[in-house]
Amino acid sequence: MRVRTSVIAGAVLLIGLAATGCAAHGPVTTGTPPPLATAGSAAGSTPSTFGTGTPIANECDQLLDSVTLASLASNLTADANYTPAAGTSAAEAVAITGTACSWSNVPSATTLVLTVAKPDAATLATLKTQAGTPTAQFGSFVSAYTSGTELQVFTRDGYWATADSPLLADPAKLTAIGQILLEELPAG
Repeated sequence: MRVRTSVIAGAVLLIGLAATGCAAHGPVTTGTPPPLATAGSAAGSTPSTFGTGTPIANECDQLLDSVTLASLASNLTADANYTPAAGTSAAEAVAITGTACSWSNVPSATTLVLTVAKPDAATLATLKTQAGTPTAQFGSFVSAYTSGTELQVFTRDGYWATADSPLLADPAKLTAIGQILLEELPAG
C-alpha cells in the first residue's frame, strides 16, 4: 500500500510540475534534443556550444501571474509540454541556464514566449550584435531591440530577456511585456 501511495504522489507531483509551462534550465548541445519542460531548475551536464551563463532563479509563474496574463490576452495558459525550438532565443536562453516559458490560447492560437538569462560577457556581446540597432523605448539603462514579433532587452547588469508573440504587434502590449520583463529581472 505504501508503494502505491508513493507512486500516486509522485505522479501528481510530475503532472503539477509539467503544468507550469517552464522549460528546463540547463545547457543544451547542438544536435541533442532540448530538455523537457519542468517547473524547477534542472541543471544539465551537457556543455553548451552557444555560450555560458549564470543560472536564473525566475520560474514562469514569477514572470507572469494569472492577472498579468489576463491583461495581455484572455485565456492564456501555461504550455505544459513546452520545449524551445532549436535556434530560437528560448533555446539559447535554456542553453545558458536561463528560463524559457510559454503560454498559449488554443482557440485563437495566440502564443507568448518569455525568456530570461544572464549570459557570460562574450555571449552577451554576441547577442547584442545579432540583435541589431537598439531602440530607446525603455530608457537609457537598458538596450531594447524589436524585430518582427520579438522583443529583446539587455540590462546594464548583464541580463538578457526576450518576448516573442503576435501580441507585440500592439504597441501597448509590447510596452507592457517589456516593463514586465524589466520588473522581474534581478538587480545586480
